[in-house]
Amino acid sequence: MSRWFAPLAVIVLLAGLGGCVTTQKIQSPSIVLQDVKLLNTEGLTQHLQVELLVSNPNDFDIPLTGLKFGMQMNGLDFAEGLSNQRIDIPRLGRAVVPVEVTVSVLAIMKQIQAVQKKNGVDYRVAGTVYLDHILLPSVDFDRQGKVDLNIDGRKKSFKVM
Repeated sequence: MSRWFAPLAVIVLLAGLGGCVTTQKIQSPSIVLQDVKLLNTEGLTQHLQVELLVSNPNDFDIPLTGLKFGMQMNGLDFAEGLSNQRIDIPRLGRAVVPVEVTVSVLAIMKQIQAVQKKNGVDYRVAGTVYLDHILLPSVDFDRQGKVDLNIDGRKKSFKVM
């Protein structure tokens, strides 16, 4: 009888722990483009800092271990970003994830021409967020919106919608 007790105890313990883990409902975090900042220029490339706002709707912290994304502006491929920075997204909270990207000056010139015609920029950011969570190892995201450029002689305002 003692020969079966140890394996049976392990099975009961694992089944009990598995029940605890699977009863917790996990919601995917949402990712939104928050800001794009100009950094330095080198030759024919412009360095930008793209800031993504990651919101955690869960009642527990989510450790973000990295992300990758592609960014389109006005329907044209504009930039790609990668980050292996670890950031803990607090429970029921948000955190900004900054990612430095490099863009060709030619791509920026194409965007300037498009903005002059439209007075705004349609954008799309799509990619994957990698998490250190056994039940949610990664989350894909795809966010679209518009940056409205209201520019008059005195005031410049940029609104991400």
